[in-house]
Amino acid sequence: MKQITFGSSKGHTPQGRAVVLAALLAIGAAAPAGYALAQANSRNVPAAEWAKIQDAARKEGKVIVYATMGPAVHDRIVEAFNANNPGIKMELVRIVGSALTAKVEQERLAPNVAGGDMMLTADIRWASDAVKKGYLKTPVGPAAAAYPDAWIRGGQVALMAPTPWVIHYNTNLVKTPITGYQDLLRPELAGKVGGVSLVAEVVTLFYKWVDETNPGYMEKLAAQKVKMYPSTVGSANSTASGEISAGIFSVIPVDNALHAQKAPFKTVIPNPSYGFAYGAAIVNWAKNPNAALVAQDFIMSVKGQAAIVGNGESGSPVPGVPGALDLSKVNLQLIDWDKVTPEGVKAYETRWNSLFGAR
Repeated sequence: MKQITFGSSKGHTPQGRAVVLAALLAIGAAAPAGYALAQANSRNVPAAEWAKIQDAARKEGKVIVYATMGPAVHDRIVEAFNANNPGIKMELVRIVGSALTAKVEQERLAPNVAGGDMMLTADIRWASDAVKKGYLKTPVGPAAAAYPDAWIRGGQVALMAPTPWVIHYNTNLVKTPITGYQDLLRPELAGKVGGVSLVAEVVTLFYKWVDETNPGYMEKLAAQKVKMYPSTVGSANSTASGEISAGIFSVIPVDNALHAQKAPFKTVIPNPSYGFAYGAAIVNWAKNPNAALVAQDFIMSVKGQAAIVGNGESGSPVPGVPGALDLSKVNLQLIDWDKVTPEGVKAYETRWNSLFGAR
């Protein structure tokens, strides 16, 4: 994936931003040699064929989804899908970080075991490799056919919800507003800053980006005795409760759940910020393959995207999605997956562990 910068940073005109958004994630989405569905060479199928898929999905009766988003996002997706697809029940299982793809791999090697039919993952490198290995199905349906080609990686992974990583802080404990990463180095915040352990490749890539764009910063951050948590939810809850004063790593969906509870809590999108897109994909050993196709198409629709983006929690590649984050106002860079290698990730994990200790 090309590393794209959104927003209104100096030198970006509205016309220039439009070009950037139109070219977003132009990531080599050429279709693989063989599509998963023999009856179609594209994501478009005739109306009669789509009706047959929907009928078969209702006979299957359910779809099992493994997902790694925030709990509130999952609740919205399930509620919206079930309301719009009578006769098919979505069962969503939240699995944090790399444990999701590890579980999918286990099920691939045990095809007789019932498991997930599709996934919503942040591990786009794994998903890209899965396309090449023939693990995934091609999405089809009216929404899938209309989905922007630049947002379909390898013809099978629907990229969605470009999401910035954010900072947050407890407004009862922090009186001088935090506006960026450097503010987390204030002496009064020593021992009171939280982070997230390397539970997923994207977390490693976040710290790597902060390190590379702020020379010398990570050594200073480590000297702050950062408390590491196993998830963004844990870190955010600890900030809201006052266990810590601020957190370096979170996402808006997780933070919004605390805003809704009127917690003394402030979320800040750094300038610039770094982020990622989730990927939605169907495994080709799905026990409910037709229901998975219907669920994937819903995820790619305006209603599905609205459930994902919530109240400005992420952007959407689909035009006209209510509540989508206005990316033209966010100086956001996305992970360039074409430059990510296992060796590079492992090397940075070694550096991170030398600073913060293996977690």
